[in-house]
Amino acid sequence: MNLPHTRRLTAAFALLFVTLSANGQADEAGSLAYSPPVIGDRDLGAARGVGRVAIASFVVQYVLGQTSNGGGVTLSFETALQSDPGRLQAMTETMYANFQAALRAAGFELVPHDTLMATPEYRTMQEKSSATPLLMETASPGSKSGAYKSLFHTPKGLILNLKGDEYDNLKSNYTGFSSVSDDTLTFTGRLGQYSTNWPYYDKALQKALGAASLHVRVFVPIAHVWNSSSRAGPWMHYSSGAMAAVRLGERFTRLAVGHDGDIAKLYLTEDMMSRGITEAKFLRETTNLFGKVTGREVDYQINTQVYEQLIPVMADQALKAMLARLKAGG
Repeated sequence: MNLPHTRRLTAAFALLFVTLSANGQADEAGSLAYSPPVIGDRDLGAARGVGRVAIASFVVQYVLGQTSNGGGVTLSFETALQSDPGRLQAMTETMYANFQAALRAAGFELVPHDTLMATPEYRTMQEKSSATPLLMETASPGSKSGAYKSLFHTPKGLILNLKGDEYDNLKSNYTGFSSVSDDTLTFTGRLGQYSTNWPYYDKALQKALGAASLHVRVFVPIAHVWNSSSRAGPWMHYSSGAMAAVRLGERFTRLAVGHDGDIAKLYLTEDMMSRGITEAKFLRETTNLFGKVTGREVDYQINTQVYEQLIPVMADQALKAMLARLKAGG
């Protein structure tokens, strides 16, 4: 396989290898695969009776680099993912077109894109949106999942709406009421997005179109990072690591449905793992004076062509599963 980009990092833990579910999907050659989507929902009754819909926002977050908590390990595919300036936007437009087709196939009446663009209510929302592509980078890797450097893309004309995702982080067995912060956004990004009362403008849009509004976010991280600590007598030992793991991320891959001022939410409760986008080549390991392995040096490679092909397919399957749940429970 011709892998056009290589990234090296030193990990303090042994490599973890991803094993895909037997229910995952593969192409005819059997070389590409992904695990099936597992969907959760919240306030689904708010979408009862929805038949006519408009796609008010469609945001894809492409993670370019991740750093483990404390900055110990960094994995970046930024150069490879931006080597073709139009790649990520083209992928976003493909996902958007796939979602439009999926809505029609599921039996929803979809407000045409041009009709949405022409409404005064949506033009007001456009004026308050940030321009895309938008780069956001966390200033310090203080969260458990580390730091992120991401590019946010939207289809041409659609707004960038990230507000309210804290409610979409909840898993199906969650019973509490506290929210989970979005640690993938910079403070500036949070401030800019959270200062806009999107539900207020969204409610006006729903009334103008006579339709429910749909808000999609697709989260595409590139790594699994971990941090741990242990105590042996008076000594505290800290370790961190990372592995290349391109996937659709749970918590922020979601579909929100605005209907009569209320919001129903559907989201991934588990990561959708991929196979075939990245490969790991072991180079060498380091040991201490006692012969104990203290680190492993690995060559991580990303195939940008497979990334470009597989991520839209995975997003399509995730969103189709959410639409099926919406149709059954809404």
